[in-house]
Amino acid sequence: MPDLEQVISAVASSKKYRSVCTDTVRRIAARELANHGNVKGATKATKRRLHQVYGAFEEDFDHDAAYQRLEAAYRTGSEAAVKAACRQVLVLHSSTRERVSILDSFYRTILKASRYPESILDLGCGLNPLALPWMGLGAFPRYVALDINTERILFLNRYLLLAGLEPLARCQDVLTQPPDDEADMALLLKMSPTLERQEEGSTLGLLELLNAPTIVVSFALKSLGGREKGMLDHYGRQFLELVGDGDWAVQELVFETELVYLVKK
Repeated sequence: MPDLEQVISAVASSKKYRSVCTDTVRRIAARELANHGNVKGATKATKRRLHQVYGAFEEDFDHDAAYQRLEAAYRTGSEAAVKAACRQVLVLHSSTRERVSILDSFYRTILKASRYPESILDLGCGLNPLALPWMGLGAFPRYVALDINTERILFLNRYLLLAGLEPLARCQDVLTQPPDDEADMALLLKMSPTLERQEEGSTLGLLELLNAPTIVVSFALKSLGGREKGMLDHYGRQFLELVGDGDWAVQELVFETELVYLVKK
């Protein structure tokens, strides 16, 4: 399909979306080309859709400088220095920035309820792997991180090596290719609304497919602009309706900035 390749090329050549996984661009571009019927309209619509599900949450930052800051902190052997450096990087992404104030209670509560997993699958991870110092996991846990930003994946693999773990981060569009990794726990942190904007019902589909006995699904309690718009009630009702017919145990946890559901399959 020459027209589709033109749309993909046009989107991939833009500075804002050049690091986005090709499978993601192709999936969205194919749909928009079918809707608009021409390259120009489909290209504009694809960029608009990518902004809604990806670009609005992103901020450019110097990955090399961030890594050097982390490396210097790990070299000191000081837990306080490591946490301070990780915190400075975590605030560079909107999702993890909102979680910085609750890091200690967030992971202590979730992981204790899950009996401290030895392997984690983190979907749409963003910068979340840099929260490892707060997770209190055992030595050398298996941490698989998936994201659609190729530049971020390179950065995260450097960080995982620095933290003494295998570099298991990879670029993967979970709507095109749902992961088949086995893990004690899967994380879908603030990911469900983005998935549903792209494919209605995709959250439930992933919950059913994921090869993990515990899945953590969370929702932001404020908009990107910092407004509370009844999101606790809205997302809570929506998610419980979604899993209502499933034979799963569901536990609700409410933090200051995030609504969390622990799903036991």
